[in-house]
Amino acid sequence: MLHMLSRSLGSFVFALVLLRLTGRKALTQLNYFDFLTVSMIGGLFTNYITNPSQSLKIYLAPAAVIAADLLADRIAIKSRTGRKLLEGEPVIFIQNGKIIEKNLAKMHYNIGEVLAALRYQGIFNLSDVEFAVLEIDGKISVLKKSQQNPLTPKDLNIPTQYKGLSSVVVSDGKILPENLRKNNLNHSWLENKLKERGINDISRIFLASLATDGSLYIDLKGG
Repeated sequence: MLHMLSRSLGSFVFALVLLRLTGRKALTQLNYFDFLTVSMIGGLFTNYITNPSQSLKIYLAPAAVIAADLLADRIAIKSRTGRKLLEGEPVIFIQNGKIIEKNLAKMHYNIGEVLAALRYQGIFNLSDVEFAVLEIDGKISVLKKSQQNPLTPKDLNIPTQYKGLSSVVVSDGKILPENLRKNNLNHSWLENKLKERGINDISRIFLASLATDGSLYIDLKGG
């Protein structure tokens, strides 16, 4: 019993150190890669604690798993392509009150699960939804149509402007040309807008996103 107790306490301390290295994500923020890492570490330590024949060398396995997780996080931070491969991308599955069936299939959701997810957010009518997005952590984000905002435009018969998703045009110092094209814009337009803000070096920008009203949000690195 003392032997198992010492192995358990040692494993707990070592696991705590390893998990602290990966950061302070809440369980609801873990993507499937993080969840796999945590599950593997739990299984390895359980095997060590319950199997007396296992030596301390088994500690190399969870250390290797954490090293792989940290490397994957670094790749996701530095590379947009790597982030897409490792974490996936948000999936828009409702647009302007209409379900996008091909995206629903990608999510492996059925219509009943979609309707239940919307009800959890207080939405009982699909026509009230402007956009619904499955985020990379498995959560569903919903943007209601502007006319359905409580107590305001619809109740007072006040017309509203269209409100959609913003487009990221610069990420970590790199221009995303496909998002510029989607908005019928080009590099010259972006460079002029940045010069108006006194920004001549795109590499200084951590994030720049374009709202549907044409306004440009800019967040500089080191801010």
